[in-house]
Amino acid sequence: MSGLGTLLRRDRRGLAALEFALVAPMLLLILGGIADFGLIMVGRSRLANGVAQAAQLALLSGAGVSATSITTNVQNGASRAGLTEAVTVTVTGPACYCVTGTPASLGTKSTLSANNTCTATCPASATGPGTFVTIAAKYTFQPLMPLSALLSSLTIGQTTTVRLQ
Repeated sequence: MSGLGTLLRRDRRGLAALEFALVAPMLLLILGGIADFGLIMVGRSRLANGVAQAAQLALLSGAGVSATSITTNVQNGASRAGLTEAVTVTVTGPACYCVTGTPASLGTKSTLSANNTCTATCPASATGPGTFVTIAAKYTFQPLMPLSALLSSLTIGQTTTVRLQ
């Protein structure tokens, strides 16, 4: 019996396969996490591309820009950049605000006049009134690895505020 035990201790065939079987799940988990992190960053960049395109549209269109055209532009810009998930867009404005504080923030909201001009009276500490639109877009990230269940409810979002000319 001692001869068989010695023979088994010296026989190392299959040891590499056993070590690989122990290490492979951890390796796949790490690689999947890296892939999911990369996909999160790419999706965020693509969403930012769509929001930037909509901000440019709003800037060029002025106070007459519609929320529907901004929403369509965000979704088209994000999908052209390769984002395939459903993008939810929220557009606030155009509305008239006074910019106050340090760092700057939008103060009291007032309505635009009939010809889309901002005629609000701002406090002395604020800059003159301006017409602004806020664009917020988000989507829910779908992980590549099924083991990334913690990321299944991760919402990626981008927000920008544009002063209209």
